[in-house]
Amino acid sequence: MRTRLSYQQRDERPASTLAAALRRVGADLVLDAWTTAPDDSPASRSMANPSADTDDAVVLLWSAAAGTAWGGALAESGLPSGLTGTGEARLVPVRLDDTPLPPSLGSLRHVRLAGGTYRMTDATAAMIVNIGSTAVPAPAVRGNISEHVLAISDFGRLGLFAACPQCGVSSDRLSPYTTVEHISDRALHLVICDVCDWQDACDI
Repeated sequence: MRTRLSYQQRDERPASTLAAALRRVGADLVLDAWTTAPDDSPASRSMANPSADTDDAVVLLWSAAAGTAWGGALAESGLPSGLTGTGEARLVPVRLDDTPLPPSLGSLRHVRLAGGTYRMTDATAAMIVNIGSTAVPAPAVRGNISEHVLAISDFGRLGLFAACPQCGVSSDRLSPYTTVEHISDRALHLVICDVCDWQDACDI
């Protein structure tokens, strides 16, 4: 799948990690680093870069830096020309942190890197590719996934979550934690549901 990874230059390190994972699962990747110049908006970049029209998917790495740089422009101009969640070139937001997506992106299925790129698995990269092209098989996820599910959350070795396995709330309401179990002297990664307190854990 021909894929363009667009990101703010301040996110160069996590973008590099994400790019390596996408290539491992077969994405034909082009890196597209952005600056925060006043006239550099998603709409203007789309108009100035017609080669984007040949991409199967555009993966947009969303973060605090991206929100600061692009949030206003996306609110004013909406999605870049030709990019939708269902058109020929699919736009796939990937949330690096808890910065909310702007309203113009809020209705698109996206991946939330709840554990950060340093814990991202190849299954997560495969899910990003699947959202960009439904011809690519989707990896297994925990919790019920339906057409109404927008956020797929990555918790590293704990897996991909569409929803809480117990109460069914959106995976946006699942939170990552790190703790030490002193009795057994184990360092743990946890995922905990903010609604019903369901949790799971694995060794760090």
